[in-house]
Parts: sequence; structure tokens; C-alpha cells
Amino acid sequence: MWRLCACGKLHDELRGSATSRVGNATGTECIRAEAATVVSFADNSGLLPAAGAWGVAWTRARHEKSLVQYLCDRNVPSFLPTMIARRVYHGRVRLRRLPLFPGYVFFDQTAIERPAVFESRKVADIFTPPDAEQLRAELENIALALSHDASLRYTRYGQAGLPVRVKCGPLKGLCGELVRLSHESRLVISVTFLSKAAELSIDEAFVEPF
Repeated sequence: MWRLCACGKLHDELRGSATSRVGNATGTECIRAEAATVVSFADNSGLLPAAGAWGVAWTRARHEKSLVQYLCDRNVPSFLPTMIARRVYHGRVRLRRLPLFPGYVFFDQTAIERPAVFESRKVADIFTPPDAEQLRAELENIALALSHDASLRYTRYGQAGLPVRVKCGPLKGLCGELVRLSHESRLVISVTFLSKAAELSIDEAFVEPF
């Protein structure tokens, strides 16, 4: 898990223990979502940190984590949903923490001026949502899902489903759309402003129409 150390730098707890031997590996690359967590500042609880109004930074390629560090150094709350990707190279497993929505970092736009964000040289553009409360609610949904369920993964936005809410268990209160497949049911959670979505497997007994 990414942690904010006393020195003010990000520390990846996977580092040093993320490689292991896999039997019968083929040597070809394969990627699978193993787990997920949340990078958030200034709150390490796994829940969405408090913010005056969330904005979205569209980062330059592979600059999401460095932008989070830049914002953290300036005491700006930010939120980067991540998942762990499992890659197999020549019989060895390597775990990498990757953004759930590549290229996007959410930050408190009331805590820093726009020019200061661009001064990081890590941002291509900044987006302000038309409905700040809707974005806040959807980010709270994502944060809640990531804090309790390691199976959350990126999925196609716009899938038609039944609006539901989780009525019991650790994910109680989580809202999304129930999509039924031939072998399982999935709860799709959307970030409407960005036309992005994530999903997790769920038992229909835990949800109710919303």
C-alpha cells in the first residue's frame, strides 16, 4: 500500500516483497487485477479525504503518482484510485500498483490555484465538474469500494443495469448499477463526469433497488 512517511515522501509497501516464484509459468506477460487500494491525501484511512470542491487533473503519461506527491507536498488533498496488476515475466511474478483510471488525479481545487498545478509540469489540463456534489458522491462510492473489496477493476462505461444500493455487509451504502451476466452479477460504479466506470462481483442478495 502507498503510505505517506514522516519524511513526506510516498512509500510503496509492496516494494521488496512484490516478486515471487510461480510454478508452470510460461514466460509470456499476463496481467490480472489482484487487489486494489486508494492513494489519498491527507488521509491514509482508505476513505475519501475531505475537500472543498473536487477537480480533475488530466496528467501527462505516467505522471499520476508524482502529481499526487507534488500536491501532498503542498498539503492539497488528492485522490488516486489504484489497483494492483500482476505481471509474470519468465516465471517470476511482479506486482505493480496502477491507476484505476489512468491519466486522472482528483484534487481539492479550493486548496491550490490552477497555475500552481500547471507549474508541476505533470498536468496537461484541469477539468471542473458541472456538478461538484455528484462527483463527490461518486468518488465516495469508489473509495468505499476500494477500501473493502480487492476485486474492483476498470470496465466499460455506459453498461445498462438496474440501479441498486448495497443493503448489508462491509459495502453497505455503496450505490451502482447491477449488471447480470450468464455466470455472475456485477456492480458497476461510474464517474459520470469522466465517462469512466469500475466494477466488482457481487451477490444479488446483498443489494436492493435504489
